[in-house]
Amino acid sequence: MLLNTINAEWIKLRSTKSFYWTTALIVLFGIGWAMLMGFANGYAFQQALDDQDAGTIASLGDPADLFDASNGVSGLGLFGIMIVIIQAVILVTGEYGNGTAKLAALAAPKRWQMPAAKVIVYGVISATVFFVMSIVSIGLTKLMADAQLDDTSLTEGLSMSADGAWSVVLLMTLAAVLIVMISIGVGYILRRTAGAVALLLLWALLLEELVGMIPKVGDWVTPYLPFKNLNAGIYQSALDDAPWGIGGSVIYFVVWAVIIYVAGVVVLRRRDV
Repeated sequence: MLLNTINAEWIKLRSTKSFYWTTALIVLFGIGWAMLMGFANGYAFQQALDDQDAGTIASLGDPADLFDASNGVSGLGLFGIMIVIIQAVILVTGEYGNGTAKLAALAAPKRWQMPAAKVIVYGVISATVFFVMSIVSIGLTKLMADAQLDDTSLTEGLSMSADGAWSVVLLMTLAAVLIVMISIGVGYILRRTAGAVALLLLWALLLEELVGMIPKVGDWVTPYLPFKNLNAGIYQSALDDAPWGIGGSVIYFVVWAVIIYVAGVVVLRRRDV
């Protein structure tokens, strides 16, 4: 039964030290980056106001954009997602590395239950951590920015009552689950920790940026790059020339996540572990 597989997956996960370390790192980076961004942006904007430096004020942009919820969760969007990728991949590749994959398969004759249990267990955990940390990060960003600014009304966009704040939190939570799905799918396809982690991190952090720089081709391809669309959804910023808006970008990434996850399940069934 799937419930038994889920329970077994939970027991394995909570007995793994790396799970606690990676979760702690998500919290640490989320808090640290939020405080840094709040302090830096608040200090820079107030300093520019004090110096009446129109150039710096213009470069910092509209306070409504500088001090908004999407900036508050930027640490999770960068470091948090990287850590989830690593941990989710290890959930799969670790079993192949230590030789327990076949034992796990014996407990789940229906092969699809193995990846499904991993997505459910770690997906729920990641979603919970990201949901809580998104709210905490937004609050800390506002707290640090307010400490630097004379006019705290400038940071109203960092309030949970601000327009779009809860959308950012929920989208970041959804992103955590989708990243888990993609990572587990790639893990089953490659079955090697180094290869799967390297591929996903390079894809998310570098490859899409490089593709976007290719003359002519980059402008055409960029609106269809998965992680570009994910970021467009999280940070509420529509991609230029994309045939859809912010909501469409989220749906587009969901489709990618489902396709890669299903591909991983298909590979698992064909190899039969």
